Amino acid sequence: MAAEHPLTLEVLSGPLDGLTVVLEATAEWRRDGDGPLAFPWDAELGKPQARFFLEGGRWYLEGLDAPHGTYRLNREERLTGRKAPLESEDVLKASQTWLLVRQA
Repeated sequence: MAAEHPLTLEVLSGPLDGLTVVLEATAEWRRDGDGPLAFPWDAELGKPQARFFLEGGRWYLEGLDAPHGTYRLNREERLTGRKAPLESEDVLKASQTWLLVRQA
């Protein structure tokens, strides 16, 4: 299902530093596989690490059961095992991969 308003993320680390990723549907943040949020160089990312999804017209990030956790740094939150609504300028981190929410 395509989103009425996409989620725009900027990669802040690794070989894709500076890349803009636009999500229009649910996507997993992961180490392996296909998709816009697969980062195979980050060996400590989970398979999958977290899930971005749209619910009730709002984007959320759900941290999944990954060994190193998923964090929203600007709010000092660990999101493992729970979902949180995303806001523009949220800084997200999992293992060595950092993402910036440009537009939620």
